[in-house]
Amino acid sequence: MESTDVINEIRGILPRNSIGKYDLLTIFTHKTVFDKIVKVLSLDFQNKVDYVAAQEAIGWILGTAIAKELGVGFIGVRKGDKLPYAKEEIISTHFTDYSGQDKSFEISKSSIVRNKRVLIVDDWIETGSQMKALIALLEKLDCSIIGLATIGIDINEVTQKWIDSSFVAYIGSNI
Repeated sequence: MESTDVINEIRGILPRNSIGKYDLLTIFTHKTVFDKIVKVLSLDFQNKVDYVAAQEAIGWILGTAIAKELGVGFIGVRKGDKLPYAKEEIISTHFTDYSGQDKSFEISKSSIVRNKRVLIVDDWIETGSQMKALIALLEKLDCSIIGLATIGIDINEVTQKWIDSSFVAYIGSNI
């Protein structure tokens, strides 16, 4: 469900000179707006998750804030080839991102998050391919994915299914 009052506040502070999607980093400098975003995105997940997971880098900012709001731990998922472990110590998943590039996400096999309830967070969901990859990665650790939370979401076949099933909480689809 869109949060119109927060959308209007975000629209008022987003720089309109960026190329492609908006630079959402600027909204984190506005404490009141950032606090509202975190509260709106956390609302449906109170007492339902054990961890919040997000990939680097912007996802980590929003994800840690939501984890703190929910009073749970945070799982930082790394981009491919960034973890300081031997390949046999890493669980990874590969995907093609919204730009058509092949990428991967990684987490250590020794992660303590096995068999936990997880909320996945990112700043924007474009095609859904990154979210699907994060779901697949965490399911390799037998985690139960409770839902997704994002500031912005592009509407397409994949994301519409998540919206229709209330699997994703988001601020807006047309920010």
